[in-house]
Amino acid sequence: MSARPSESVATLTVVGDVHRWWRPADATFLERSRPDLALFVGDLGDEDVGIVRAIASLQVPKAVILGNHDAWQSFGRKTSTDKLRESLDVLGDDHVAYAVREVPAAGISLIGARPFSWGGQSLRSPELYDEIYGIHTMRQSAAAIVDAARNAQHRDLVILAHNGPLGLGERPDDMFGKDFGKPGGDWGDRDLALAIQRIEGFGLRVRAVIAGHMHHRLVHPRGALRTRFVRRGETLFLNAAYVPRVQKAANGDELSHFLRTRWRDGHCVGVEEVWVDVHGDEREATTPTFVELDGDAPAFDEAYEGDGHE
Repeated sequence: MSARPSESVATLTVVGDVHRWWRPADATFLERSRPDLALFVGDLGDEDVGIVRAIASLQVPKAVILGNHDAWQSFGRKTSTDKLRESLDVLGDDHVAYAVREVPAAGISLIGARPFSWGGQSLRSPELYDEIYGIHTMRQSAAAIVDAARNAQHRDLVILAHNGPLGLGERPDDMFGKDFGKPGGDWGDRDLALAIQRIEGFGLRVRAVIAGHMHHRLVHPRGALRTRFVRRGETLFLNAAYVPRVQKAANGDELSHFLRTRWRDGHCVGVEEVWVDVHGDEREATTPTFVELDGDAPAFDEAYEGDGHE
């Protein structure tokens, strides 16, 4: 007997790259609005355990994927620092790297991708990933993401990542296009692209990929804006990295940025960019326009594997 479609709508509220821009009002907003799950795409701070503790103490269900800044010194040393280990301990199961979190109210399973991503086609420090996760190649990382997906209770999936997948464009203003150094080129994660390819091959449906890392305003050309909302087939790609996430409005008020997504029976039924004031009250909500990508995702060579270094 098939399940009856649900009339209720679940909310997944996304916090983009924090970079220490976290205010008591942000916690107030989340705890008042009570999303079914709050999602953090990482870069909370530069191995800043204080910010991690503030996020971990939120009295709402949450899932976090740490970013490259959250392991900044660890990458330099090629081993985990005391601060990174403490951050992981503080977050516990709320750090969803290579794990699954069920969200039955939304009809989806949340899959955590690789944490600490710098983007590009390198792991940067295979030594660090090997120490923490027993992973030292892109293929092993892709396999770990796929394993989490295959253990999910739902066939409709949302992937939470710090950086998005390879295959969404090579221009600096594309969703995960390289806008620094020598601009141009796809800066997406190869392991995530491989994982999505394999997951869909198993007949599972990736309904959304939620990430950040590549900031909304470009380095080159300076001041230009990045494409942050893309749809390809049945998959939505959202880049939540509005940086800094606290902005000054025309009237001088400081407002914090959130993304609010609404879900019913495994389908996303709404996306809004939300701005919140210093009292934790919602001041503005706008619906973004999604860029439609034609055709299927590019196929990636399963056999390709670098050495994991730059």
